[in-house]
Amino acid sequence: MKRFFLITLLVFLPAISQGAGYVIASYADGGDLHEPSLGLELGGIFLSPLHPTGGAFSLGLGVSVADTDENPPPAEPLPVVVPAFDSRKEYKDGTEQEVYVSFGGELIPSFFAVGGIGYASQDVVDIGTSSGQRYKIGSDTDTNVTWMLCMRYVLEGLNMGIGYHSRRGVMASLGIAF
Repeated sequence: MKRFFLITLLVFLPAISQGAGYVIASYADGGDLHEPSLGLELGGIFLSPLHPTGGAFSLGLGVSVADTDENPPPAEPLPVVVPAFDSRKEYKDGTEQEVYVSFGGELIPSFFAVGGIGYASQDVVDIGTSSGQRYKIGSDTDTNVTWMLCMRYVLEGLNMGIGYHSRRGVMASLGIAF
């Protein structure tokens, strides 16, 4: 029910406030992860008297997923008597997921400077080796605060941009504005 309300708000609020909505898909590679990622953002562009030149602001909510799975090897649970480990290694287990908000301001007609902040999480597994046998020492969740900066060109029917994301690297996006 919360998702339905949020999507309804993001779609209808721009229409009520003399604005437009947008849906944009993004692809990124590089950054701290050095792995490809895909994202989707929903948002609105609002005309505002608060804008210094009478232009528009944008506000969006997005998610992204990075392909960071390292496929941890099978491991036994720790025995009652914990052995001394010859080596230990931490593996990324599954994909890294991110949720973020973005805010932009129109610099000149149709060109927006956009910034965003988000939260990313990734499951990790710690595996130790003792006498050739692998043991699962523990698991945890790695969390990171993320940020992004980008430029977007927005016309009715088109929304495209390029920028940089702290975890994902160089990011290109393409979508629709309605």
